[in-house]
Amino acid sequence: MLVPSVRITFSVMVSLGILLSGAILPSSSATAQDKKNVEYKLPENGNEVIFVYDEQNGFTPPRKSSAPVFLLRANGSIEMPSLYGQGSDIKGKISARELQEFLHFVIAENKFVEFDASTVQGQIEELRKKRQIPQIADAPDSIFQLSLPGRSQSVRQEAVGMPSEYKEVTALQQLLTIRKGINKLMSETRVGGKEGIKRLLGPVNEKLKSEYPDVAPLTVSDFGGSYIRQDGIISATIARPGRTSDGKPNGTYVNAVVQISGSSGNPTVTLRVKLKP
Repeated sequence: MLVPSVRITFSVMVSLGILLSGAILPSSSATAQDKKNVEYKLPENGNEVIFVYDEQNGFTPPRKSSAPVFLLRANGSIEMPSLYGQGSDIKGKISARELQEFLHFVIAENKFVEFDASTVQGQIEELRKKRQIPQIADAPDSIFQLSLPGRSQSVRQEAVGMPSEYKEVTALQQLLTIRKGINKLMSETRVGGKEGIKRLLGPVNEKLKSEYPDVAPLTVSDFGGSYIRQDGIISATIARPGRTSDGKPNGTYVNAVVQISGSSGNPTVTLRVKLKP
């Protein structure tokens, strides 16, 4: 017997805060030595596109650009267009080491080249028959493309609703993990990469020291993500939750929201700090 599905609109998902743009790249299960030993061959032409992520269809504002959401070239260059007229196109570049780590994350850790769309869809349909699973009615499809010498893959995955409802579908979870990693890389690129985060930490920690002199400074690892507001300003979050001696959250936090305007060289920093549980 088929179980009725529950359909939730994409706009409702956003308003409820279910979709997180600044997702953090999950920690790698591979050792540092594994990463060091793996070297993925790149095209000789550094301008050649080796990875693309895009979102198509679905109910979204009209796009101002047909370029993909995220484009990575063999020389480490990243291109992110202004899709909906907010802000301007963003370009960045990662190092050769960071490029290899990203490819390792996609290929080795999350088995992207081995992804089989028909198998995954079959597993999804079987789960939908067994239990009621909410579905997003108007979210866009996710498009992934990898182009390396001897390794290529193109995947178009329709919106599946609540990803947590499909924990048994390993390949789908791996694809979603790749998407989270791309979101993290995009967040870093908006603020100028790792070096850009370090520059933001200057005014952040200066304000933190002035207002809370006994609080330890925030670090690059505390970067939580960034997004472009409707007025074109980039908003970034650098945050550190407090924890008990056994590592559990204790309700305290040190949060900094940094707003970056293209017309101003000085970012605006807002602190939100709670030091007692």
